[in-house]
Amino acid sequence: MTYVNLMSLQHNYVVIPQVNIDIKVFLTMSVPANLFQKKSCVVVSGASRGLGECISLTFAKKFPKGSIFILLSRNGIALENVKAKINSECPGQICHTKEFDQGIVLPENFDSLFDSILQSSNISFAGLEQAVMVHSAGSLGDITKYCKEMSDPKTIRDCFDVNVVGAILLNSAFLETFHETAIKKIVVNLSSLAALKPFKSWSLYCSAKAARELFFRTLAAEEPDIQVLNYAPGPCATDMQKDCREKSRDPEIKQMFIDAFNSGGLVDPQVSIDKLCQVLTSEFESGDHVDFYDKI
Repeated sequence: MTYVNLMSLQHNYVVIPQVNIDIKVFLTMSVPANLFQKKSCVVVSGASRGLGECISLTFAKKFPKGSIFILLSRNGIALENVKAKINSECPGQICHTKEFDQGIVLPENFDSLFDSILQSSNISFAGLEQAVMVHSAGSLGDITKYCKEMSDPKTIRDCFDVNVVGAILLNSAFLETFHETAIKKIVVNLSSLAALKPFKSWSLYCSAKAARELFFRTLAAEEPDIQVLNYAPGPCATDMQKDCREKSRDPEIKQMFIDAFNSGGLVDPQVSIDKLCQVLTSEFESGDHVDFYDKI
């Protein structure tokens, strides 16, 4: 029998006392069940491009055949292209799309969302083992102004409707759809370093991302049976990065993104989503913020 000394391990600056345990038992306890081995219903918002598209394709390849994918986006044509890729590359998966704008925060836009999808596609949840909601939809908002220049209520409201209010309403609709089932529920929020750190001229995006992340951390505290992850994917090479380089008002922030682009410092979306998959199959506390650059 092999023993491990935990005296040197620290967590939140608290030294764990010396304990002798069977290393085989320790390793078994440290490896969570692999969610990608369970037949699932996976909902992805913002699924038509960028990280949302990459998540949809990657997850479709990882989950067992017969899993159900519900892809949401404002761009219906691009969404159908993603569906075609899944059907071609992942035969056996069930994929449905819905043109959907979570920035339109009317009750009727959310209350009947999943019911309408179920009725129009004859989806059955029989045999599913878990439900996964990935919140990828979002908007930079206005990054051309400093805080003192934010004077247009509509601009502010539009940013928060897409990034915060719409995400909350979509999440509630998702949980309501599965609330009477005993299957495991997992919620992934695509967060950002901007949820933790101020970026000059990005006041709307930073504050919206911070509010959204704290909402999901609160969900994790209230609902211990729901596994919640806030994942910051790093500076990925997506269309959003082009806006960061071209539209950021603050010259220091703008140059930071230009330098990252010119030096090849942007993260390939596939690499970041592969890291997300590693995080989801590792141990993390529900509600945690995990960054692409964090070691796991």
